[in-house]
Amino acid sequence: MRLMVVDDEYFAIQGILEGVNWDVLPYEDVLTAGSYTQAVEILSDSPVDVLLCDIEMPDESGLELVAWVNEHSPDTECVILSCHDEFDYARQAIALKCLDYVLKPVRYEALTQVLCRTAELVEKKRHQKTLWDYGQKYIDRISAENKKEAVPTEDIVEKTAAYIEEHIKEELSVRSLAGIAYVSGDHLSRLFKKRFGCSVSEYIYQRRMILAGELLKDTDMTITMVSSTVGYGNYSYFTDQFRRYYKMTPREYVTKLRKGTRA
Repeated sequence: MRLMVVDDEYFAIQGILEGVNWDVLPYEDVLTAGSYTQAVEILSDSPVDVLLCDIEMPDESGLELVAWVNEHSPDTECVILSCHDEFDYARQAIALKCLDYVLKPVRYEALTQVLCRTAELVEKKRHQKTLWDYGQKYIDRISAENKKEAVPTEDIVEKTAAYIEEHIKEELSVRSLAGIAYVSGDHLSRLFKKRFGCSVSEYIYQRRMILAGELLKDTDMTITMVSSTVGYGNYSYFTDQFRRYYKMTPREYVTKLRKGTRA
């Protein structure tokens, strides 16, 4: 099991490395990083099971790093370690599905317990995934044996796309959608690539952005309300995704619309 500790303070990292009782923990490899950029570079090549991350860093914040991890490594469990006890930070951490929010200074005995609980959750999820994969293989085998009764490919894609539209506000993943369609995740991805020219995740992203643009154009909803409606609990992450699609922030988009209306 792999753990990454991210903190811009060298002595904070050293304190964790020396103070935590690693003998009782199942982490075979502990990586460290001093910034968002460095962490992303490492994570892009070496995915980890658990991320222990400070909030304040010199480039992007720890919450931005957690948002990046949620998108690119959704199986990684995240724990925030911060000196901030403000409710807004904790709320954002909860929205990003962080497993825990630990305040500095923390006793290393307590941090050891947090890392132990996190490792146990990772093992539990691994076990559940193994069972799920086994069940999925069984479903695929039964489907192959009953090809004559199989649902047409077009129906699978269209029904899955319709489900995405109806549940766009909820957390959606290839695995969950494949389970609903009774096909494997790889098979569903191939079907979407053939039908729409993009992956399932990219399709979901595009539909959320199109809906966000329409809501900002045709309703009086605030940007925060739109963010939540299209499935983004974190405002700043929504802004980044919106900018990637529209080449402007939501606020710039709204301002441009208003200028066009006046003209």
